[in-house]
Amino acid sequence: MWEEMALRHILPRLPSKSLMRFKCVRKSWYTVINNPTFVENHLSNSMHNKLSTCILVSRFVQSDTNSDEKELAFSFLHLRNDYDDAEHNLNFVVEDIKFPLSSGRFIGLEDVESPSILGHCNGIVCLSPCSDNLVLCNPAIKEIKLLPKSGLPDWWGCAVGFGYDPKSKDYKVSRIASYQAEIDGLIPPPRVEIYTLSTDSWREINNNSLETDSTCFFPDYFQIYFQGICYWVGYEQPKQSVEYEDEEQKPMVIFFDTGDEIFHNLLFPDSFYMYEEGSSYAYEMSYLMYCDLRIILWDGSIALFGFNRFSVCPDSYGVWVLDDFDGAKGSWTKHLNFEPLMGIKRVLEFWRSDEILMVTEDGDIVSFNLAIEKLKNLPMKIPSDFETIVYVNSLLPIT
Repeated sequence: MWEEMALRHILPRLPSKSLMRFKCVRKSWYTVINNPTFVENHLSNSMHNKLSTCILVSRFVQSDTNSDEKELAFSFLHLRNDYDDAEHNLNFVVEDIKFPLSSGRFIGLEDVESPSILGHCNGIVCLSPCSDNLVLCNPAIKEIKLLPKSGLPDWWGCAVGFGYDPKSKDYKVSRIASYQAEIDGLIPPPRVEIYTLSTDSWREINNNSLETDSTCFFPDYFQIYFQGICYWVGYEQPKQSVEYEDEEQKPMVIFFDTGDEIFHNLLFPDSFYMYEEGSSYAYEMSYLMYCDLRIILWDGSIALFGFNRFSVCPDSYGVWVLDDFDGAKGSWTKHLNFEPLMGIKRVLEFWRSDEILMVTEDGDIVSFNLAIEKLKNLPMKIPSDFETIVYVNSLLPIT
């Protein structure tokens, strides 16, 4: 009776780390924990439990056992059980795990300075340790997988996205390759290939949704996956080559339906296209593309977060929520405005609707609560070269 209760009600609510140990308790537990239904229930519990959501920091570190080797390190920043939501008291505990990179399967990764997190979904993280290699990793269960080489010819630029296809119930990596070479004086549209986890292979797909008769759309910086859609900050550009290409690039949101495998695009709020008198279009476009602008999840909706230069308070942060979104179109509504904080180097993540994770000039991680405008130092000091995401623990296998 107790074992049946544990299997049905207790085990699905435990952390992935504990469940991986419990696989060794007895054969019946091993079978249950590996069952796809159990894995799905555990993921659902994790996504709805604040204590199961953590901040994940990735970086390369020297091996503890061999100074000549590097290891891929993940630090989990967990909320403690004495978390008080009403009082906004945040108490964290830090947990570190490491992956040795000396395995022959990962030759070429040892000389890389820092991994780049390209995307994440349901506890699986897509990493790019170097320009040609892509890696899927589930840090919670210590599984890592090097993806096959691309089937596309050498590209000039490349954007990557990662997410889940609810129709085929499969995980997909999208690679969008752009080329400088001109065809009859025209800039060619990007080529797109899709990797699926179940087949462990790439295939090229139709790219018609990334061009019109006169323009092409280029996803650039992958931002977020949410409910079957991958989002990038990107731009539209005329096919006709011009001397100064940046002058003709129009920044926008570009998104990809993982089920239909079709790209769509959406303009930013109107205020993002206002330009200061005397400044060039290229300068303002560059500002939009490279400032602290990102697509976030805000109270269950897609939103934009970044500097709002043309507001009552210049250079203040703003949040615009995407309303009436039907998978292809929507409109932006301004929801928030606040001034930058002194001593903050950059914004890392929105990890709750009212909490912003930031890093200070001294390298400390702090959490800023928007409701009470209060800063709290977190128990982690990290080097300047690192990546962070809001992470949900899962048991999803990738190997």
